[in-house]
Amino acid sequence: MATDAINPSASLRQKKARTARGITHGHPVNVLHHDEASFGERLADQIAASIGSWTFLIVQSIAVTVWVTLNVVGLVKHWDIYPFVLLNLLFSVQAAYTGPVLLLAGNRQAQKDRLTLEHAADEAETTEQRTLTILKEIQDNTEITVKILTHLQEQQSTIVETHQRMAAVHEQMAKEQHPGA
Repeated sequence: MATDAINPSASLRQKKARTARGITHGHPVNVLHHDEASFGERLADQIAASIGSWTFLIVQSIAVTVWVTLNVVGLVKHWDIYPFVLLNLLFSVQAAYTGPVLLLAGNRQAQKDRLTLEHAADEAETTEQRTLTILKEIQDNTEITVKILTHLQEQQSTIVETHQRMAAVHEQMAKEQHPGA
């Protein structure tokens, strides 16, 4: 990530590679999660995503139904008669590989969750620092504003006193010019 700022062409190449793999989200955790994944880890993620889909369940259900139907009805030569030992063997092999693949994908998701939490904590800390900086600037601004207000009030008081003195002098001068008035 730090090299992206130094070498923008490397960042562009990584972005193009992510886009080519179908990864378009630029969140730092997703970028790190996908960029550092080995081929096996990416394959485990894809397999886990497909196993956990409706498409997989429907296709597997259709395949099992066809398998059982063909072996029970006898439209073709029975290759796996009841109790379907070969089908059970295939399910066992599938389970033997599916379990570890799902665990690998689960571990990767847990790693991604940890990275997400760390990123969120970093963002929260950065936001808190920015908020404290803004709060400090607001406090400084408020202090300066109070000083300006105090200065203006002092000036206003001086102006009022000067105006009152001038009015008194003006009144005194008017009395002296018109003693009987």
